Parts: sequence; structure tokens; C-alpha cells
Amino acid sequence: MTAHDLGLLTWESDGRVVVAPTDLELRAGERLVVFGPNGAGKSTLLRLIAGVLGDRTGEDVAYLPQRPYMFRGSGRRNLLMGLAGGESNRAEVLAKRLGVSNLLGTPANRLSGGERQRLGLARTLASERPIIALDEPLAAIDARDRDTVIAVAGDAIGDRSAVVVTHDRDIAVAFADRVALMVDGAVRSIGPPQEIFLDPANEDVADLLGHQNVMVGTVVKGDGPLVQVSCAGLMVWALGHQPAGSEVRVTFGADAVTLHTVASASAAEGQDSARNHWLGAVQKLGEVGRLVEVVVDVGQPVAALITEGSMAGMGIALEDKVALSVKATAARAVTSAKQ
Repeated sequence: MTAHDLGLLTWESDGRVVVAPTDLELRAGERLVVFGPNGAGKSTLLRLIAGVLGDRTGEDVAYLPQRPYMFRGSGRRNLLMGLAGGESNRAEVLAKRLGVSNLLGTPANRLSGGERQRLGLARTLASERPIIALDEPLAAIDARDRDTVIAVAGDAIGDRSAVVVTHDRDIAVAFADRVALMVDGAVRSIGPPQEIFLDPANEDVADLLGHQNVMVGTVVKGDGPLVQVSCAGLMVWALGHQPAGSEVRVTFGADAVTLHTVASASAAEGQDSARNHWLGAVQKLGEVGRLVEVVVDVGQPVAALITEGSMAGMGIALEDKVALSVKATAARAVTSAKQ
């Protein structure tokens, strides 16, 4: 497998550049998420990759549009359309895993949006083509079913390259090896989700992304609505329902992190409602509008947003030892597409 240069896939409309993703490439076997607001050019880029627009043939791409096409006839006819041999068998298996095998005899025009989405996903993922292109693949999927669909899709993609378009942060975190932030047709920032969401490249990017902590880990155990996740040795409690052994990505906002002096944290631990308490050293200080971002190394970087008054009152400086706390209910465990 080879890398694919996506920077050449430009598109203009009425004399205006709609997409020009300079220096963007899809690496062999990676899952690239194109993230951004509505109207950013994400879907246009995906259509260029798939050969629906422009000069690229798209013969190596299995493409799922944002609203999957459904043709006249049964669900099964739509599921198997364009597939051959082993692909058809694979599609039947994926339809069962996605919970729509019982609908294959139903006329496609009677299927709900979510059912069409699952059917389209099964058909697309069943293809043996080396690149998978998915446009908002979970947009019509109920929240309670998202983890299952993410896991099935991730397993079906396997070691192939994939491009996933979304404006949903949780979907981006679940799928991405790298995230490309697209705004006005251009890529403003690109990197692993842990870096992109933790430390936006500039204030404009921060306005779009916010400041979000992302940790990769494995579920250790559950406790009611919570799961405990081991993230490179750091134990994190978060909202989730995944069973032990599941690969997840834990997210929580920088504004959900409370900073303490080490002494006050030791006194408070066990007496407050937070389940997460960590010690570390201040790694970075930076202005974010009227707030200050404090990045603390607790074995991995965790960002907190505080006011200048709080920073002055605590006397925080680089390399200082501080403590962090995060309520478990402020963190979410998102099922990873790579299990």
C-alpha cells in the first residue's frame, strides 16, 4: 500500500476555490478524519477522492455519501448492488452485525434514515477496494447504537486506508489516527487527535475546536454508569458502558479540569465528588483569549483552563507541582474504531 497525495484535489465553483487541501496526504493503512464546520468543503473533498467530482477515477475507493443512495427494489437488492463474489457474502454478514439483516426483504423506500445508513455502510464496507471513504457515517444512527456501529465499521476497515468526514468530535476521536481540520476549503491543522484537540494551532482553530483532552486507553472495570480506563498507566474514571478489555478514547474539556496546590488537593481527595485526582508538573502556560491554558504533565499532558486571577492567586509557574481533579461525569469514554 502507498500514500495518496490529496493536496492536488482542488475544486472551484463560480470562480471561487471551494477545496484546496494543500500538503494533505492519506497514508497507507491510516484512518484520516476530515473535521470541520458545515460548509468547510469536507464533503466536496470526499467526492473528489471518490471520483464523483473531478478527474480522479475513484476505482480504488468504496464511497458512502452522507445520504446513501437507495434504488428501487428491496433492501437486499440495494445491499448487494455493485458487489461481486465474496463481497456479497461479506455484505450479508455486515448487515447482520449492523442489525438490518431482518430488513433485507423490505422495499428500500420504506426504510428509515438510520436503516438506510446501516445498509449503505454494510455495502460500502463489504467492498474489497483499498480505500474507504465515509461521509458523516453515523449522522442518522441513534446514540445508543453508535458504539456498535463504530466497532463494526472499524473492524471491517481493517488495515485499509480510510477517510472519514464528520463535524462530530466524538466520531472524530473514535476513528482518527490523524485529524485534518478543514475550514473554507483549506486544511488549517493536522495531527493526532490527542494533539489537535489538546493544543489548537491558533485562536481561530481554538474557537472551532475548543480545548479538549483526549486519552487512549483500555477499560479495566465498570461501576454503574462509569468505567475505569487505563490510559498509558494513568487511571481515569469516565461515563461509559464498555466491557473490560474494550479499547476506548476518553475525552473531557479543559474547562472541566480543576487545579489545586498539592497540599489542598491532598486534603480534598476523598472528600469531594471528583473520582479523578492526579499530580504533575506544569509543562506549558499560554493565553487563550481571556483565560490561561495550563498544561500539566501527569504521565501524559492534561490541559486546564483557568482565569488569570486564579493563576495569580495560586502563584503557578512552569515546573511547579500541582494537582488536578476531574469529575467522572465530565469525562466520556468513546469506543475506539480500532479494537
